[in-house]
Amino acid sequence: MDAQKSDLRLVIPALTTWLGMWLITGWRWGLVICIGVCVVCVLILITIRRAGMARLQLFVALIAVMITTCWIVGGLRVYSMHHNPLAQAAENRSIAEVQVVIQNSRPSLRWDIAVINALCTQGTIAGQASRFRTPVILLVPSDYSEQWLSYPAGSVLSLRARLAPSELGDNSAAVLTVISEAQLIRGPPAWQRIIESMRAGVSQAMSGNTDEQAGLVPGLVVGDVSGMPHELMDDFRTTGLTHLTAVSGANLVILLSFLSMIARTIGIRGRWLTVISVLGVAVFVALCHLEASVLRAAAMGSISLAGVGRGARGGSGLSGLSLAVIVLCWIDPWMSRSFAFVLSVLACGGIMVWGRTWSDLLGRWLPRWVAEAMAIPLAAQIATQPVICWLSGAISIAGVCANAAAGPWVAPATVFGFIAALVSPLSPRAASWAGYVAGWCAQPILTTSHFLAGLPGASHPWPVTTAGLIMVVMLCVTAGWIMPSVLSRAWVVLTATAVMVAMLAVPPFQPGWPAQQWSVVACDVGQGDALVVRTGNGQAILFDTGPPGGAVVNCLRQLRIYEIPVVVISHAHADHDGSVREVLDSFAVGAVLVPEHGFHQAAAIAEPQGVPVLVGKAGMTTAIGDARVQIVSTWNASEVREAGEESSTDNDESLIVRVDTPELSVLVTGDVELTGQQTALLDSSLLKVDVLKVPHHGSARQVPQFLQATGARIALVSVGSDNVYRHPAQKTLTELTSAGMTVVRTDEHGSIAVSHQDQWRITTQK
Repeated sequence: MDAQKSDLRLVIPALTTWLGMWLITGWRWGLVICIGVCVVCVLILITIRRAGMARLQLFVALIAVMITTCWIVGGLRVYSMHHNPLAQAAENRSIAEVQVVIQNSRPSLRWDIAVINALCTQGTIAGQASRFRTPVILLVPSDYSEQWLSYPAGSVLSLRARLAPSELGDNSAAVLTVISEAQLIRGPPAWQRIIESMRAGVSQAMSGNTDEQAGLVPGLVVGDVSGMPHELMDDFRTTGLTHLTAVSGANLVILLSFLSMIARTIGIRGRWLTVISVLGVAVFVALCHLEASVLRAAAMGSISLAGVGRGARGGSGLSGLSLAVIVLCWIDPWMSRSFAFVLSVLACGGIMVWGRTWSDLLGRWLPRWVAEAMAIPLAAQIATQPVICWLSGAISIAGVCANAAAGPWVAPATVFGFIAALVSPLSPRAASWAGYVAGWCAQPILTTSHFLAGLPGASHPWPVTTAGLIMVVMLCVTAGWIMPSVLSRAWVVLTATAVMVAMLAVPPFQPGWPAQQWSVVACDVGQGDALVVRTGNGQAILFDTGPPGGAVVNCLRQLRIYEIPVVVISHAHADHDGSVREVLDSFAVGAVLVPEHGFHQAAAIAEPQGVPVLVGKAGMTTAIGDARVQIVSTWNASEVREAGEESSTDNDESLIVRVDTPELSVLVTGDVELTGQQTALLDSSLLKVDVLKVPHHGSARQVPQFLQATGARIALVSVGSDNVYRHPAQKTLTELTSAGMTVVRTDEHGSIAVSHQDQWRITTQK
């Protein structure tokens, strides 16, 4: 009992530090609140002292000290981050010559832009040279991304970039958009070159495996997902297996467990086991790069291993977890704002509280290694489910099954992957054998993800409201409470598994969604467009299909759409036509309508399936069901796109289409920008509608007269959360609201349904 009490003593200081750093990294209001809390604590201390309550006095004093520490430590870090020459130049959106040190060797390619974490060490801004040492985010257009992929971590580069301010709360001083080729000043140091050769050795060792195996194993070992196919990543998201390819504490737990087993086998005991564990942590951090996320993973992994050790009791290790939260927040105050940090802490806490007990109960009727492989992921998922639900707006039924089925195969695949990395500089042949074994150990994980992701009930939407989230928390707490009774009985576990499998076969259902008489729905497909206009019972027109991954297919199924007379592709960009193939495979499609420049690309996909492809021309009009469809405007490009710039030409070639139904009218605008909007204004009488699909995800490139000419009541913004483009722009949102429109966004509300019977009604999925 005393041990458990001591575990809880650091919980309040940890939560106080976490909250304090979260407030102070918000800077303006956070600083005021922190000062206010300190003042209130001082006043309470004065009052308590007179009353003689020593314990309460100590408790309040501790909170005051922790908040004051956050105020000083975090405040100084935030001030230095946002008050240096680079940050000030970013406020003016200047162009500068800068020198950076690459922090990650494999830039993450998102939306055709490489997003790279770097450390800016010096720069020439407005003709004045300055030295600083501050983290930045580099946005590298696809024109230069191939060059950047060749630079390992630690490389020092000189480049020309356009500066922009980072968002408040970001762990970066500025966002730099690269507008020139980089010049290599020097490569990484010798020790870092060895580490990079090990990271590259994992991928090279997988050359004899299938593409999916070769893409997955580097993700399991070092978090490198650059080789994973898009379809596989989508299946991992659906089945809740994405955490396997993130640098997490689970990776370290597997590595340390393997090293400990080898050491004990050869007779190593006592303090030397601790030495080996410390060396293992050092190798892990170096191999995965010394970044905030890796430090977090190392801390959480070490604590989790201690919390589920054979001598551990349920709930032990919470003091270590609390201390880790305090130290990590002091090292990197911005970690307090990271959802990954929240998930890590909750997962680690769930493993400590439930992991050992549940493993012991399952171990009564299952082999020990199977029991641990099932119990640990289950404990982590139940602990993190409320946050996952908050972020995704869904409960993954497939997640529990997928983690339980894939769990036993993660450790061997990861261990053999680590072996391939470690021996690759010495013997590529031995590394290739280890990689071959790792790939086939990973195959059951791949099979599990594909099978479960293909089931209709893999993920069920859940309302992200206060009541909905409270209900999820209560369900998770209840599950944690009754789980010991469930896991100790084999027949109960098998029955519960059968029920979950049955739920996977049932299409997702969310009370209140969709609205019974919906007319228009903006599907939540992330950073992309997919708009559905109802034309009859089970029938609708689809405008754009969103990015690859098939999120639009799930949306259409929830809307109970079976037939699509025409799929209209506004323009040939992946975030608008990326799921054409999935739509054609899943529904009865009558035709595909595209602008002239997108004909050949669409024809290559649609015509082999017997679906005709039509070219849209301005003035084309047709009736589909009880809807009238008219192409308002098209624009053919003549200018040449500048290297490194966003393709405004392609965007302006978007079809602008008007649809009139008996209930309402809607204007679908694709990604049309300044030139395309000005062209449409030549006949503004066709623009006046009830609902506007805001052009280009709400970017800043809007013509105010165009937005005003629509006279729309409702503005739908189809946009992905945390996108690198910072869509939608505040300027555009202000213009829309100033024009009297109600603005609704898919990143905040999920899919959005609009109906108009006796009155206007907006129904959102979240």
